[in-house]
Amino acid sequence: MAKPFTFVCLDPHKSKRAKISALLGPLGKVRWLQLPMMGLHDWPQTQDRAETALLAGRGIPKPGLARTIWKRILRMQYNGTRAYFEKNPTHVAVGWNGLNGSRRVFMDAAKDAGAKTLFFELSPFPGRITVDPVGVNNANGLPRDPQPYQAWLAASGHDPSGWRDLGAAIKQRTPDHPPAPTANLPSLQDPFIFAPLQVPGDSQLRLFGGEFRTVDAFVKALIYAAAALPEGWHLRLKEHPSTRPFVAAMLRGVKAPIYLDNATDTFAQVAASRGVVTINSSVGLEAMFFDKPVTACGDCFWTIPGMADRAPDQNALTAAMANAA
Repeated sequence: MAKPFTFVCLDPHKSKRAKISALLGPLGKVRWLQLPMMGLHDWPQTQDRAETALLAGRGIPKPGLARTIWKRILRMQYNGTRAYFEKNPTHVAVGWNGLNGSRRVFMDAAKDAGAKTLFFELSPFPGRITVDPVGVNNANGLPRDPQPYQAWLAASGHDPSGWRDLGAAIKQRTPDHPPAPTANLPSLQDPFIFAPLQVPGDSQLRLFGGEFRTVDAFVKALIYAAAALPEGWHLRLKEHPSTRPFVAAMLRGVKAPIYLDNATDTFAQVAASRGVVTINSSVGLEAMFFDKPVTACGDCFWTIPGMADRAPDQNALTAAMANAA
């Protein structure tokens, strides 16, 4: 019997290709592309799609020849991909992440042609990937309302507390360079809010950070907000394990009760904290396994009413610190 689907996939790294193959191989034919198809014929959406993909990328070229060339390439990739899926509307476009550059124009072109899409990405939880027909991270297709989840649980017959088993497998990422302990830190027994920082330039920040699109901007906002904490409380930061440290220099001379602790295990700090504040790090979602209240300052799919709070600007962040208790 012929397999019913043809999946057209932009080829990711080897380990990711294996994950896609394992899931889609039994369902149909998988065609791998090193790069999107190219075409010269513009579509009405070509210009906008290329510009969006360009501006969503990391290291956007300054206006000039390099930027003109890169945008032209994105336009041609959109055109060629769009033409392919216009001719093959039953084929399914598959991309890993698909938020910027060539992968974005590839997926946008398929959508604009009316083809189905599948977006792959690493899950916030260990040993899992996410597969979504709409997008990944805050661009995914999950409801932002609790009712559909509650209805699904009631109909599924699953143990309502079964999700907690997943929490036992959550571990921090291994640091690229083990950090030295910081001297004169307050005790983990003191009341504090934990702020796990993200990778500078990460697409989560660039695309979904709201008013906090850089780690620097977030740290500056936290320094200001920390001064509003209740007496005896402090704010504790940890840089992402895969980044080069730079926050200590930003905190030098600051009088507010804010400290950097890169050495203590991430989830030991989550467990000891009174709550977590983040732009949109997956640690915010993982903190819920520890029954910690969470405040997100950027856009993320899990800021569902009753599940997490939002502090989308400096005033809201400062107010959250003032009302930490």
